[in-house]
Amino acid sequence: MSMLIEGFMGRILLDLPDEAIRRLEQLKERRKLPRAELLREAVEQYLDRQNQDVLQNALGLWGEGAEDGLAYERKLREEW
Repeated sequence: MSMLIEGFMGRILLDLPDEAIRRLEQLKERRKLPRAELLREAVEQYLDRQNQDVLQNALGLWGEGAEDGLAYERKLREEW
C-alpha cells in the first residue's frame, strides 16, 4: 500500500521506544512485510483518521446523528 507522489518518496528519521520497535518486529514477522511498509501503512491510516476527525468536529452536533436538526430548532424555540 505504498503511496508515491510524482514518483518520489521522502525519508524520515523516526525515534521509537524499544517496546514499539519490539511490537513492530512481531507484526513484521506475522504479516511478512518490511517495517517501512508497515510504518507507511500506519501513517496513512493515522492521517485518514485525522481527516475524518476534522470532518466530524466540523459537523458538530449533527455529525453523530444525535438529534434531528428540525427537532433541535423546535426545542430551542420552546425555550423562548
